[in-house]
Amino acid sequence: MASKKSAWRPARRALALAIGIAACLASPAHALGLLEAYESALSNDSLYQAAIKEHEAGVLNRTIGRSYLLPTVSASYSDYKNWLHQTDLTRNLSGDIRYRSYGGQVGLRQSLFNYEAISRYRYGKALANASDATFDGKSKEVLVRVLSAYTDTLFALDQLALAMAQKRAYDEQLVANRRLLEKGEGTRTDVLETEARAQVADADLVSARDTYDNAAHALEAIIGQPVRADYPIDGLPYVFPSPKGSGETLDAWLERAQAQNDVLISARHSLEATRQQVEIQRSGYLPRVDLVASIGQNQSNTINSIDQRYRSKAVGVELTIPLYSGGQVKGSTDQAWANYERARFELDDKTKQVLLEVRKQYNLYEGSVSRIGALRRAVESATLLITATRKSVAGGLRTNVDVLNAERQMYESRRDLARARYQQLQADMQLKYAAGTLTRDDMLDMAARFNEPKTIQTIQPVQPMPRG
Repeated sequence: MASKKSAWRPARRALALAIGIAACLASPAHALGLLEAYESALSNDSLYQAAIKEHEAGVLNRTIGRSYLLPTVSASYSDYKNWLHQTDLTRNLSGDIRYRSYGGQVGLRQSLFNYEAISRYRYGKALANASDATFDGKSKEVLVRVLSAYTDTLFALDQLALAMAQKRAYDEQLVANRRLLEKGEGTRTDVLETEARAQVADADLVSARDTYDNAAHALEAIIGQPVRADYPIDGLPYVFPSPKGSGETLDAWLERAQAQNDVLISARHSLEATRQQVEIQRSGYLPRVDLVASIGQNQSNTINSIDQRYRSKAVGVELTIPLYSGGQVKGSTDQAWANYERARFELDDKTKQVLLEVRKQYNLYEGSVSRIGALRRAVESATLLITATRKSVAGGLRTNVDVLNAERQMYESRRDLARARYQQLQADMQLKYAAGTLTRDDMLDMAARFNEPKTIQTIQPVQPMPRG
């Protein structure tokens, strides 16, 4: 039996090696980058796919509107079997007649003057233009949503890493305080204070894991790829250059937004569509002129033409003049005008909202420059404060609580700095989106900043922030 077991050992080792190789191959060979996430979202994001279909349906309004200006051709055919009972009262005769009748006709109608058709063409064109602008806006919105979900995931990952580091620091502090207590150099109060902070750190760690899980699943829903803490994802480098302002005035951004914002462009085309609705209803007052042509053939189509065949051709102009419709035209026109006024006020409101958004994102972006600089200095100061406080504790000038407070201040400063960095990137993208200037090249430039793969295992421990 021993020899059989020993014979199986090489096979088991080979199997274990094969399983290990397969596991390595199954794992991602590279980190998930921002550009890869965006490209994946174009294929997997449900909202974007719905926008594509919405756009396909919207542009067909142009074809539908043009159809009102083009000729219409129709054909008809009928074939009957007829039974006729005929009575001649003068001669007191009667009898049954059976015969077959049929008829076929092809007709053409082309509008020569039809104001309703012209207005419907303009209406369809306006709707198609609005659909184009809406789709352009939703295509740019994908860039914003991907960046937002991506940076939210990175920030949650940073929070999780900081929570783990904070927990580890409190645990180490607790071990040191217990050792000092055993030697008679520490106090029971120091141990209890550190234990309390460590327990709070446990709760913060659980909350950070939940936050990361939610953020990762939100990103997964957009890009259609798994995102886990042990999968690398490209993040911002630990050392980063100081951010700079946009280099343009707020008035320049506001002026650009009024001219290029896709929401406003779509709303203007929609306003034109509602104006054409007014013209469509008003056309009920106007005459209509059509060119009409037909060709047909029939046999036995009346009692007097039994067993007689006719072929007819006709061409002419048909004039239709509306006289009275019971007030329908006026009511429909007034209703359409009210809808036009409503759309005009809605456009004014959308314009105000867009300008407010531009102002908000501009202030966030410009303010982030000084805010990030202040937070970087705060991280440096808080890190140095920990070292100085520990030395002061050894010299009897500070207490254990001072060390714990200094550590908490440092972790909070690092968390705020990470949040400010991501908020600045989002504000940059949101500002360009609100101004209508966002392009794929902006995503390429943004993706180039994320060049450091990160996982829970690879995030560096907390250390002083170098000056970039």
